Amino acid sequence: MFEDDAGPSTPGLVTQSPLAFALILVGLYWVVKILRPSNAKRPPRAPYWIPWLGSALEMGKDPDGFFSNMTRLLGPVFRVKAIGQEMVYVTSPSLISSVYRDSQTFDFTSTRVEMGYKVFQLREHISSGPYMVDSYMGQLHNLLLPSSLHPMVEAYTSSAHDSLLSMISSMDGASGALKTFIIPSAYRAACVAGFGPEFPAEKSYPFFKAFDDDFHLLGAGLPKFLLSKPLKAWDRLLDLFESYIKEQNEKGEDLNPFLMAGLDGYRQGEWTYRDTATVLACQLWALQANAIFTAYWLLAILLQQSEGLGPIVAELDDARRQWQAAHPSTPLGPVFFEEVATSSKSLPLLSSAIQETLRFTTSTFSPRKVVSPVQLGGYQLRPGDTVICVTRLTHLDDEVHPHANEFDMRRYLETPRATKDGKAVANHSMPFGGGTSMCEGRHFALTELRVFLSILLTYATIDIDEGCMTRPTLTLERMGLGVMHPKGDMDVVLRKRRL
Repeated sequence: MFEDDAGPSTPGLVTQSPLAFALILVGLYWVVKILRPSNAKRPPRAPYWIPWLGSALEMGKDPDGFFSNMTRLLGPVFRVKAIGQEMVYVTSPSLISSVYRDSQTFDFTSTRVEMGYKVFQLREHISSGPYMVDSYMGQLHNLLLPSSLHPMVEAYTSSAHDSLLSMISSMDGASGALKTFIIPSAYRAACVAGFGPEFPAEKSYPFFKAFDDDFHLLGAGLPKFLLSKPLKAWDRLLDLFESYIKEQNEKGEDLNPFLMAGLDGYRQGEWTYRDTATVLACQLWALQANAIFTAYWLLAILLQQSEGLGPIVAELDDARRQWQAAHPSTPLGPVFFEEVATSSKSLPLLSSAIQETLRFTTSTFSPRKVVSPVQLGGYQLRPGDTVICVTRLTHLDDEVHPHANEFDMRRYLETPRATKDGKAVANHSMPFGGGTSMCEGRHFALTELRVFLSILLTYATIDIDEGCMTRPTLTLERMGLGVMHPKGDMDVVLRKRRL
């Protein structure tokens, strides 16, 4: 009786009214939070109501709106808590540039290593080991220099040419989802360029897709029991790579240079076959995750504009006629596409449209770890802070890019004279990030896009199916990972051109 008069104990409250108990905990959390003195020297923090979850829902629902609103309310440097982690976000192009320049204070290596073992399952001592840092990364850098790209571009062009010609001939007059006309040929061509013509591209694609579809969840650090599908798919992909490199290693000669660079780690006793398979699978993701969807978005967006693809097709036709006049005895084929598409000066409108697509559809986060005390935008950052450079906000800034929400295929025909607050903005377009984390494959990516689109639009016409009412939209939940994937699709009619 006396216990009843005294009211329920805390355990009783938990069992009888867990919601009330949860509300009390949240209330206590906010009392402590409000009473705790704020530090004006630290970047301001985005407001939130739910502990641990923080701003995750608001940020995920509308990333562009969230970062724009927070910049307006808090300035270009602010903290965001989401899913138990607090990070510092930077949205000003000038401050982003200062982060990129100071690689000693703002370190990327530790972030790369962390992603290697947390997302790609690369053993930590391999990811940060001296062979990876001093040898393999150096080989990869040299292979991706513009002066070294010819073998890779040649292999890509040959594969894309044959695949697209076959697809166009078999699908002449057919209607289907735009993805089905883009992804198979583009994926296979990149696999051939990266790993050789015998790589089982078709067999690997389902595993790659299942992993890539949930890549943003893996990157967010969700518990592994929630990620069984992408992790199983990754294991299957590694199995496939391991079998392939064992077969190729036995041949010992005439191997793809990227494959050779990976096998070098095994042959020197630094890596196991599984380690080599994991390293090469990471390169597969880098090859495939963005370029394919850049080609997709360029077509999808221009097909919905009044001019359509006509101006780009006219530019390609003019380049083709000039080339054929100069090479009357050479049949149209991979030689033409490689020669014309490897120079942005040959196809200025197509190159501008590709740059505009990257500006319009990329959401790139450049993470850094602060290694020593530093000031950024008037605020103090501490060792251990994670800084995220949000490049997309610059891409959508009307002051930097007039009418930024409009897609203008001619925007980059001349180098934009971008300004912000009356000052020139050198890094006005950052689809590949910047500084030490700038995508090393960007030169190949731009070339393969010119090659692929040149071949497709030379041999085929593409029009929206009149009966299709659906249109693709950007998948916002993949913020920070590069080119955003399409949500939904559109049906198009493909027809073979009579040249």
